[in-house]
Amino acid sequence: MSKRWGFWTLWVCISAIAGFVWGVALNDNSWLSIAGMASGIGCFIIFYTLLDDFARKNQWHRFIAALQKGVYIKAGLQILNLATPIFPFISPEILAGVAAIYIVELLGLDFHQPFLSSFVMTLITGSLLSLCVGVISLIVLLVSNSKPGAITTNDMP
Repeated sequence: MSKRWGFWTLWVCISAIAGFVWGVALNDNSWLSIAGMASGIGCFIIFYTLLDDFARKNQWHRFIAALQKGVYIKAGLQILNLATPIFPFISPEILAGVAAIYIVELLGLDFHQPFLSSFVMTLITGSLLSLCVGVISLIVLLVSNSKPGAITTNDMP
């Protein structure tokens, strides 16, 4: 289990880099904002580790392999965010961040509550990006079902 905690900590943090950088750049940079973002990221580390554990207990090996490949692909999409920030419509991180800001404002959370607003924005952004990972993973799973041996549990840590 500790190996899975390490795996998901690494990949969730890699996936959160762009959002964290944008969050720090656009926020007030207080330690409360940063703590809110870090706490939100921690929630996703726990979620993915527990999801992995649940899937392993149910022997959903193809699901785990597809999820991992989905996370790798989604993390790779961050290159678009860093390499082409002038094209926000192709960057899932930017789109999710903008949506999170809008939702937080609709909820009435203002930036005078730096921990809470940053935490909620991180949860919303991470949830939207997790949906992106889910779609990518589903595509990987569907493609792998059409190709024998395309996705195996041999690739899993």
